[in-house]
Amino acid sequence: MRERIIQLSDVHFGEKNFSHELKNNILNQIEGENPDLVIVSGDLTTNGYPHEYEEAAAFVDQLRSLTKTYVIPGNHDARNVGLLHYESMIGNRKFVHMDKDGEYAVIGLDSSEPDINDGQIGIDQMEWLKTQLEKIPEHMGKIVTFHHHLMPIPQTGRERNILLDSGDLMRLLTDNGVDLVLNGHKHVPNVWMVEKMVTLNSGTATTRKLRGQTRPCYNQLSFEDEDFVVNLVDTETGRKKQLANYSVKVENEEYVVCSTLHTSTGK
Repeated sequence: MRERIIQLSDVHFGEKNFSHELKNNILNQIEGENPDLVIVSGDLTTNGYPHEYEEAAAFVDQLRSLTKTYVIPGNHDARNVGLLHYESMIGNRKFVHMDKDGEYAVIGLDSSEPDINDGQIGIDQMEWLKTQLEKIPEHMGKIVTFHHHLMPIPQTGRERNILLDSGDLMRLLTDNGVDLVLNGHKHVPNVWMVEKMVTLNSGTATTRKLRGQTRPCYNQLSFEDEDFVVNLVDTETGRKKQLANYSVKVENEEYVVCSTLHTSTGK
């Protein structure tokens, strides 16, 4: 298996700290990298207004012209009845992607709630997710993405907006052998591994709404044979820093994920 996935989040068209220069940088960098897949983990807009969605839709169209791209909404996208514009300009609020080579599947969910920063998956989506996971063959990797962070993120202050039903979702994900969870929301890149499942957060890719010493950045995921590597890519400079390196080995017909590096900083 040799795949490269770009995960970016918290684009925030309409935000005062949004940078068109960073937006153009990321488009050029993705074109140069030629990844197999791009996943945008929410918050395309700032207030869910139509003019913000118009800019966001143009950006998504540019991404889709470069490679296969999937998008899910975030809490900012759900403001001011913004999900109506999301559905008409961006597309579906959840998705299932099956790798053409049968190596992995990606499932996207909508964790947003109208006009509040809190998020949840909800019973209906939980049941839908369980059904979709059960359809995936055992040999395929399982990736799930939604906007709100599943686990608390270091260097973000007091925890306030973790997914409201994170416990039930964590049980569902681990019981069904999910390998990787992709989130955004906090603007701080971070990676945890729990119960052989890696949870990966992306920073903000195109704004300077930053915490501490974090930089505008996004995640580059590389899968090659038994190795899974996460590189943090600085949107401003294009420089890469390894955020995590995992080795996946088969022992007694079960996958065992071993961490050889664990970092939780955007420096």
